[in-house]
Amino acid sequence: MPQVSIPSVELPIHLCAKTIARRLIVIVISLTFAGVLSSYFWLSEFTFPSSKWFYELFSLDRELNIPAWYSAFSLLFCSGLLKAISVIKRKDSYSSYWKTLYFIFVYLSLDEAFSFHEILIIPSVRQALNLNPIFFQTWVIPGAILVAVFVFKYLKFWLDLPHKTRYLFFIAAVVYVSGTLGMEMIGGLLIEYFGRRSFITSTGIVIEEFLEMIGIVIFIYALITYLGSLKKNIKLKIYISEK
Repeated sequence: MPQVSIPSVELPIHLCAKTIARRLIVIVISLTFAGVLSSYFWLSEFTFPSSKWFYELFSLDRELNIPAWYSAFSLLFCSGLLKAISVIKRKDSYSSYWKTLYFIFVYLSLDEAFSFHEILIIPSVRQALNLNPIFFQTWVIPGAILVAVFVFKYLKFWLDLPHKTRYLFFIAAVVYVSGTLGMEMIGGLLIEYFGRRSFITSTGIVIEEFLEMIGIVIFIYALITYLGSLKKNIKLKIYISEK
């Protein structure tokens, strides 16, 4: 008996900005607490049998573990929201700005997962130029320049956003950059004066990662709220065929 072909199937996905933000905040707090515990295990030189395994899995200062993958996927989620906005605003005068933001967050997601920026950490350059300890991580120099260029290029775009979105974008950017650049520079000072294996340096790392994750949550909330003001429903079509 031949199967009856169904023309289409609806799979509704409801995105509530406040609900998503609350749940992400719970995840961020949980990961931060796990990161604090992993720092304690590291400082105590893994006195418990499974403490090293826990540290590698939840440390906020390591790559390719749960906090790093969470940050990568949250940034990728931002890029998906930006892509949706860029499609809706494709005839807008600022459409290219939304597209560029989409690509920026795709890169940030990949960088969070694979740490491309660490290529720019060159100890020999730091020693040759006798740089201040705030530039211990030498990537912050080109990073700060790129942030300055971005602010200059996007100022008019930002000023043209609705008041609530403009405010949320500003808060998200300040919190995120304070973590990625600000605390990274402060971290260089802490390493210089207290050493890498110290309570104060570990505290700085926890604050850095917490600010980054919270900044992303605020940005996700801002994007979903703004997207909701543009379109209540967005149709995503997926075509499936044998070939």
